[in-house]
Amino acid sequence: MITKVHSFAKKIVDQGYNIVPLFPNAKNTHDHNWINKKYSIEDVLDDSNLGINLGQSNLIDIDLDCPFAVYFGGIWLPHNTLKLARVVKDKKEITHFFYLNNQSLKDNDVKKFRGNTVLENRCKGQTVIFGQTPMKEDSSIMVSRIWVDEQKPIFVDNLQSIVNKIYVACVLCFYEIGANVGALKLDSCIKRYCDWSDDEREDFIWQIVKLTDPNSRDCTRKKMQNHVRSNNKETKNSGYISFANHIGADEKEIKNLFALIGSIPSSDGYEKTKSIVDFNNVSLDMPTLMKTELPPMLWAVGGILPEGFVCLAGRPKAMKSWTALKIVYAVQNGIDFLGHKTNQGDAIYFGLEDSKRRIKDRVEKLGFSHLKQPQIVLGGDVPYLGFGFEECLENWIKSKENPRLVVIDTLARIKPRQSKSSGTAYDSDNLLMNGIQKLAVQNNLTVMFITHLSKASQEYSFDKIQGSVGIQGMTDAMWMLDRGDGISTKASLKGRGRDILDFEYALTWDNESMSYNFEGNLVEINKNENRREIVVAMEQLHNDLKEVRPSDVAKYYGVNSNSKDGRRMSRTMQRMAEQFELLRGSKYGTYIYVKPKDVGTIL
Repeated sequence: MITKVHSFAKKIVDQGYNIVPLFPNAKNTHDHNWINKKYSIEDVLDDSNLGINLGQSNLIDIDLDCPFAVYFGGIWLPHNTLKLARVVKDKKEITHFFYLNNQSLKDNDVKKFRGNTVLENRCKGQTVIFGQTPMKEDSSIMVSRIWVDEQKPIFVDNLQSIVNKIYVACVLCFYEIGANVGALKLDSCIKRYCDWSDDEREDFIWQIVKLTDPNSRDCTRKKMQNHVRSNNKETKNSGYISFANHIGADEKEIKNLFALIGSIPSSDGYEKTKSIVDFNNVSLDMPTLMKTELPPMLWAVGGILPEGFVCLAGRPKAMKSWTALKIVYAVQNGIDFLGHKTNQGDAIYFGLEDSKRRIKDRVEKLGFSHLKQPQIVLGGDVPYLGFGFEECLENWIKSKENPRLVVIDTLARIKPRQSKSSGTAYDSDNLLMNGIQKLAVQNNLTVMFITHLSKASQEYSFDKIQGSVGIQGMTDAMWMLDRGDGISTKASLKGRGRDILDFEYALTWDNESMSYNFEGNLVEINKNENRREIVVAMEQLHNDLKEVRPSDVAKYYGVNSNSKDGRRMSRTMQRMAEQFELLRGSKYGTYIYVKPKDVGTIL
């Protein structure tokens, strides 16, 4: 009895192709030497799936692996050739185009984006052409194959260029390019780097805009023609840097994309050409924006540690690393930090100044051994900024379902040495940290880096942060941890940022838990302590003096009345008198302290 699979196998063999018998409902075979073996129809079992040996059949298989690739492949690949369709839930689409290989393709070319395969240009291996296989995304759904027609495969001399074009279009569809400025800048790059005709440029941006911005009023073929004509005037010739910044993409990634379909001059490493933009077209539609529900800001620590690029600065030995490690564990496990709720999520800590022994010791002393462990990476395994760190961090972000916090301890350990000719320190810091700041903002997570404070006194306290003011300008929030001098356990944490209210917290260091305890608002704590200081002094001074001057209190504590502490004591006594916590004496500038229960008697 001739089964359906045997009949199909005979047809394929008669057409001159080499078949590969496969397991039922599968893509693999029991024969390890299948790639070099020539099978006959008798080798095919009744329930076999069937593959075609690409190498022995001298075929190139363009395997379109994502919906974008299927769309663009259907437009730009030559159709007068052998094709294969897949059927999923009664929906048929052509996903394989076969062409003759004149040995121009020596090995398989698998093109991926963000870890997922976009399309494959294959000349080795085998392709399932008959039978069913489980769907990649859902193994409970079976995919069938259909030999589309009887056309013979053709040879295409620019096939690799077409494949690259499809791949670039697919990747660009993952960004919000837009039908107006984005499409204009995209066409400018194509004109600049590719030798395409006006019609090819127009068609390329039109096909992308149709998929990505179909509801825009500018999503018309006429608008794309205007973009091409406008760029032909060479007054709006943006390059890949401008385009990448517009769509929020990595500059190197976009540069590599255009290099696949064209040639990028070395001079484009620094973009000198001007770009003319119509601000009437790019301005926000404010009435619509005000009615649009936007997603809320995400926090690592509620109210004080927002998404974005955040600096934690402090003096040496201010316990910054201990504090940062505690934040990482708090976020990873969703436990409170300094009296504030955290949003649980995946966290990673770059302990660039630590060893395995030190990390283990700190986790044990913090009492976190039993908690869910965050990822911790030591210094020897971390590249510099601009030399792979951003790409590695982006890969980590993509690998997590809920990335929430990244801590870099310390920033100096991954900053490459800057050349003397690289511009000002401000420019260098902006350029160096631009990529990582974008990663934080675009992925709605917090990237916190640790740095030190300078010893020099500054009128603006945050100017103590080491480095140029470019660091302050790049950050979305800044924390400053100050433990002060000596062995005092008192400390403070100040915060300022674009999306947080300024805060100043009073902290105390606990040697048992090796962490800071939250005491409250620093201003209120200091106010109470200052008042307590005055009360203690005046209770003692009243044994000899009926009325006490601020200078007497200063002398009691052994400080000069004109010193910073002396003036602070004088101001505190004035405020206490205004709030009736002290009584004014008979002589100007003198005060009397009366215990609260005795005030009514005196008055």
